[in-house]
Amino acid sequence: MSVPPVTPAPAGLDETTRKTCATAETDISAALKEVAEAEKIGPPAGHSAVSAQYTAGAATLYTHAFTGSDEVNGAVKGVAAAMTDLADSWARAPDKADLTAARDKLKAACAAD
Repeated sequence: MSVPPVTPAPAGLDETTRKTCATAETDISAALKEVAEAEKIGPPAGHSAVSAQYTAGAATLYTHAFTGSDEVNGAVKGVAAAMTDLADSWARAPDKADLTAARDKLKAACAAD
């Protein structure tokens, strides 16, 4: 049985912030998995299901946006806001670019020295 490699934590973040980053990434991945499942339902019911999953994902993220790092807090809130925007606009023509950009910002904040 092989042991997966351990990724070193960024040196400049305190333990609480590192845990927040890891938890946020886990929450985002879980929410996006639920969104993907809801997308399979198809319109029109699927639109409501996808919206609900984005809303739930955003709500979960907001519970983790309180660390000693303003940059990480802002980045987590940015991902949550992008998910909320997607939830609100899903029935129209959703554009995941804002969510992707917000998630990239969170990853950069969590990799800060």
